[in-house]
Amino acid sequence: MKYKNYYEILNVNRKSSREEIKLSYRKLAKKYHPDMNKSAESEAMFKDINEAYDILTTDEKRKKYDKQVAKLGYGMIESDSSLSNVKYELRSGQNIINGILNTILGLKKDDISSDNPNIKSKDDKKSRVKPEKGKDIISNIEVTLEEGFFGAEKKLAIKSYKTGINTFKINIPIGIQNGDCIRLAALGNPGKNGGKNGDLIIHVKLLQDDEYKLDGINMTKNITISPALAIIGGKYKLKVFDETLFILIPKHIKSSDIIKVEKKGYISEDGERGDLLLKVQIDIPNEISANEEKLYKQILKIEQNKKI
Repeated sequence: MKYKNYYEILNVNRKSSREEIKLSYRKLAKKYHPDMNKSAESEAMFKDINEAYDILTTDEKRKKYDKQVAKLGYGMIESDSSLSNVKYELRSGQNIINGILNTILGLKKDDISSDNPNIKSKDDKKSRVKPEKGKDIISNIEVTLEEGFFGAEKKLAIKSYKTGINTFKINIPIGIQNGDCIRLAALGNPGKNGGKNGDLIIHVKLLQDDEYKLDGINMTKNITISPALAIIGGKYKLKVFDETLFILIPKHIKSSDIIKVEKKGYISEDGERGDLLLKVQIDIPNEISANEEKLYKQILKIEQNKKI
């Protein structure tokens, strides 16, 4: 099943708020309204705009749509050869015709005219040559942790000695992992003797993040706190993707202790959130004020008196 790219239809992205979606919708609806636009494609475009608006401004529908797209990918947008990726096979043009003839009728391309005695093949041997699928094109794409979390659209340029440089728009699905592959069917090298085109296979490299380390859908991070916060406890401010969290630091925490924050880690392709694991490090300041030094001396004196 195909899924339309409603975000692209409305000229917004996955991070866009409901207000941003409404604003873009109003502009596009006015532009493509059949009473205002008499072009051939306006009616279909107006229908898609309204469909996209309904899905993306209804929380439950939008969540379900994002989940489905993460699993199945979008359909193909043919206007500028831009592609929507993942887990969706695309065939086009002559390959479909040949596929129908071979699969349903049991015929090759050259056999179409064989029943007509007035039409002769130029080369009988050629009609008996077995179709060969074209070779796959292998490429790589780099994805940041944030792009993998939200999903993203990226451009990929493929250089071919026959057609030069071809640029594709690739939709990176939510929850993609390092080493995953995106396969775009029939976009590889052309087949021989009526055979199918090869595929474009894209190997994903999930870039290492400076702060967060990925372990499945869990994320780990080192945090540094002061001795006072370690002893007294309190809140620690932390930004995770586009969300600001206030993590509760328990009293008397020690270096290398782990604080587990549930459902604030990475995400799977079906929308399940992993956990965030924070490894605590207690920082001894290089410089302290006179007042701080005075307080530390008092603490030290109390500690020494306890041992007597």
